[in-house]
Amino acid sequence: MQQVPTDSEHASVNAALELLAHGNAELAAERLTALVRAAPENAEAWHGLACVARANGSADSALKLAAKAITLSPQAHFHITMGLALLMLGHTEPARAAVNVAVMQTPRDPRAHQAMADVLEAQGRVEDAAQALKNALRLRPLETDRHLALAAFLARHGRVAEGIRASQKAVALEPNNIFVHNQHALLLERAGRMRDAAPHFAQVAAALPKNAAALANYGAALFAQGAFEEAQQVLTQSVHKQPDATETHSNLGLVHMALGALPEAVEHLQAACTRCPDDARLATNYGTALAESGRTAEAEALFRRAMALPSASEQDRARARFNLGPLLLGEGRFEDGWRYFEARKDLLPQGHTQGLPDWKGQAQTTPVLLYAEQGLGDTLQFSRYITYAASRAPVLLVVPSAVRGLMMRLDWGDAVTVLPEGAHAAEYGATAACSLLSLPYVLGMAEPFAWQPQVDLPCLAPAVTEQIRVGLCWAGNPTYRFDRRRSLNPVCLEPLARVEGVSFYSLQQNPENLLPFALAPLPEGDLVQTASIIQGLDAVVTVDTGMAHLAGLLGKPTWLLNRFGGDWRWAQGAIMHQTTGEERSLWYPSVRVVTQPQAGEGMAPWHEPVARVAAALQALVQKPA
Repeated sequence: MQQVPTDSEHASVNAALELLAHGNAELAAERLTALVRAAPENAEAWHGLACVARANGSADSALKLAAKAITLSPQAHFHITMGLALLMLGHTEPARAAVNVAVMQTPRDPRAHQAMADVLEAQGRVEDAAQALKNALRLRPLETDRHLALAAFLARHGRVAEGIRASQKAVALEPNNIFVHNQHALLLERAGRMRDAAPHFAQVAAALPKNAAALANYGAALFAQGAFEEAQQVLTQSVHKQPDATETHSNLGLVHMALGALPEAVEHLQAACTRCPDDARLATNYGTALAESGRTAEAEALFRRAMALPSASEQDRARARFNLGPLLLGEGRFEDGWRYFEARKDLLPQGHTQGLPDWKGQAQTTPVLLYAEQGLGDTLQFSRYITYAASRAPVLLVVPSAVRGLMMRLDWGDAVTVLPEGAHAAEYGATAACSLLSLPYVLGMAEPFAWQPQVDLPCLAPAVTEQIRVGLCWAGNPTYRFDRRRSLNPVCLEPLARVEGVSFYSLQQNPENLLPFALAPLPEGDLVQTASIIQGLDAVVTVDTGMAHLAGLLGKPTWLLNRFGGDWRWAQGAIMHQTTGEERSLWYPSVRVVTQPQAGEGMAPWHEPVARVAAALQALVQKPA
């Protein structure tokens, strides 16, 4: 006859299990051990000890203790514990049999279905496991744990969007549960939806202001949104609370790099790399900060080491190769630079090929599709290779609508056709495709060369004036991660206003900030109209945006305000040094590159370059007609 535990014994077991649930396994074990000594026939106490053993990772002990409990009283949930212990030991089929006893005896116990899901998942029976989890959820639709268990399972098996929907229901059930918000945010982060994750991470950080992990997650979310100052503050707090957190050091280093604080970026990225020296991603991040700081030899060594790490994923190796490419190009090592630059194809979606095979630069009679891959500046810069490609094969050119009108006004000759928007190149006979950015590599044209094509532009010159007419562009696309470093607050341009004899014209589309002096606005229109306006100016002053490429293509005297550690195409390897001290671009000889003398945050690094441009404009005003 089975001994029925007294109410007092039952309460003691429940109290011990409550201690276990709150992480106090040692005290729970003490109380349960005392109970089985006093009442050796108490099956619940033996089962409680099995639960403690399983929680401590002692699968063998858990199995023996669960078996003892079942011998005394074969209750369904005892079989669950036995099955999970067997699962820990890798005995999946005996585990399934044990848990199945519980499912058959108590089909309305969600714990049995949950355990069955764990066993089935271990056996690779993913759909059956999912159904078991849904069975548990159907029995307890108002329990957040059931929704979270299903969400985590779906995410593990690549069904992240479904998992997010499940965790969203958990949030709706318990909107004040910080754990639920954290799990939901982690799934959103995994799906690349960091902007959606940020409010949930913010709630967790607000509730746990001293928790380093909560602060780290929130800081990462702020960084992904471009809220760099806030991210810097939160991640700094997290690092102070947990100095050995590798990922937090990495994120904080990237935030400092985005803000222009390169010494701090190097410090934190080095700390992350030192803690995990075999992590190719961290090595590449550290190398990038070194490259931006001008320590190119160290950066190159890191990139090459990351490429060779046995533990590196193909994605990490590709990223290291790609980062090495611009470094070599910036140093003037173009042949190797273009080769490594091709690694971007392994990182970025290649959706512009229209399903055509890659063109390798060979001569052929059938047309080749040439397509624009990235931004406006890249499209303009690499268009200089189109005529050389056309000497080997007829060219069908596809570019974004914003630049298509301008491309149609260039005299390409009969071998180049600019296709209409949405056209399918195969219908025009194309048999291969190539990115504009790959042309110097596939054509074997390593060195940069100047290009100033003939452009058929309408006459939209600014009104005739006795003053020098200068166009200004002070900001690029704000979605670019390093835009805070390449764009400037227009207040920085105030010294230009002190130059007498100059009229200023905006080349900025929809400027959010007003300059501290008057300038003519940029009329609404496309790139052809902007090019026509530039054609009628005497000079252009711009930051590193597509406007620099457009002004250079038109041969307009241009001063490029360049950030310290800037883009490879304005680096020393693509610069010609004049006897006057000017640095001119090999890509666009009319472009003078004026670089910040040192890195830094805010407006201070721009003071010297702007002063130099102001002096150059003064000299232009005073130059005899």
